[in-house]
Amino acid sequence: MNNDEIKQIIHENKIRWIQIHLTDLFGKSRVLHIPANRFLEDDILERGIGFDGSSVGLANIEKSDMIAMPDTETFLVLPHETDEARILADVYDPSMQKSSVDPRRALKNAVKTVNENGFNAIKISPEIEFFVLGQSTEGSYNINSNEGYFCSPPLDNAKEYRKTLSDLLLDSGYNVKYHHHENGKYQHEIEIKSLDAIDAADFCIYFKYLAREVANLNGIQVTFMPKLFSKESGNGMHAHVSIYKDEENMFLDRNDEYNLSQTARYFIGGLLKHSRSISAIANPTINSYKRLVPHFEAPIYIAWAQHNRSSLIRIAAKKNVDVEIRNADPSANPYLFFAAIIHAGFDGIKKKIEYEPVEKNIYKMTKEELKSYGIDKLPSNLLEALEELENDDTLKQAIGEKLIETYIEKKREEWKQYMSEISGLDYKYYFNC
Repeated sequence: MNNDEIKQIIHENKIRWIQIHLTDLFGKSRVLHIPANRFLEDDILERGIGFDGSSVGLANIEKSDMIAMPDTETFLVLPHETDEARILADVYDPSMQKSSVDPRRALKNAVKTVNENGFNAIKISPEIEFFVLGQSTEGSYNINSNEGYFCSPPLDNAKEYRKTLSDLLLDSGYNVKYHHHENGKYQHEIEIKSLDAIDAADFCIYFKYLAREVANLNGIQVTFMPKLFSKESGNGMHAHVSIYKDEENMFLDRNDEYNLSQTARYFIGGLLKHSRSISAIANPTINSYKRLVPHFEAPIYIAWAQHNRSSLIRIAAKKNVDVEIRNADPSANPYLFFAAIIHAGFDGIKKKIEYEPVEKNIYKMTKEELKSYGIDKLPSNLLEALEELENDDTLKQAIGEKLIETYIEKKREEWKQYMSEISGLDYKYYFNC
């Protein structure tokens, strides 16, 4: 879409307000609302608009001026509004150089790696789980703990909300596959078909924005918090990944027992090799690691297999094969997570890293069996994951050292603040020690 087409759409749809969306280092949407006439008169499409980068964690206070430069390919008339449109922005410094800490730019650079290796596209289908709160279940209708998967109304009392949200996603141009109640109480999922990596990350940000907007309009609340209830399944953000060349899925080999090409096996090898450091990006909150515990279908072991939900990577039963990475949660910045996937996978292809599949239920393995299979565990907390990322020179250099160093610094501050807080459990276990 070019500038003239955008201007025409603004006039034809009587758009009065333009929302400029950008994403901070940790995947949170930052939004600036501009009158459409000013958007056009100030030529913001060409010149961008300034903002305070220090206020969103993208710059230090002494060098805080930054430029949000709209990406014309992302202009969208918002289907839930009467006179508003949205456009995504990339981040530049005042001299109009691309910002080294812009997460969307980091993913664009990762996609270049895909192209430089002779592939046309890397496609990703994200599965974002979330909780819908505020809709009480009437009478005797109630979902037993962790038995909500695919439940029907009236147990599934958020169907109309999901349907409205799905309709708006369809109106926004996204190909919705289905929506359903998930395993945990009040837990839900809407899945779309795969998109090019940048579009898939853009979708994740838009989905969270739209889900909250629609919930607010309906007097309910949604949360993407990884673990909300201690005895219920947590929210995941699985990612199905495949690489294409000339419209051909380069992960597919029908002569292989797993339908996987050698390229796919090496890609998996790279993901497993770097999985402990990727955790700092895929599971970026302290709460994230309360989800990564046994018996809730969240992976904690570094392995891959076909159909095996106890492993980090699963090859789902489908004709057009893809690689499903299962540890990420919705608190992850999708731009950084997808960039990490790409760089780790291509490191595996470059170095021909390969792991044998593990088809047994890993949760039931003894320590001796885990050792015999060479199965390691993901980090058990955020600090451990940050240390892994800090020591992963391959990912640091590929994603950008300044970005990763800033990310680690900010996340360590979060860890320190968390550790200084006193909770009810401190009193429960230690008051009378």
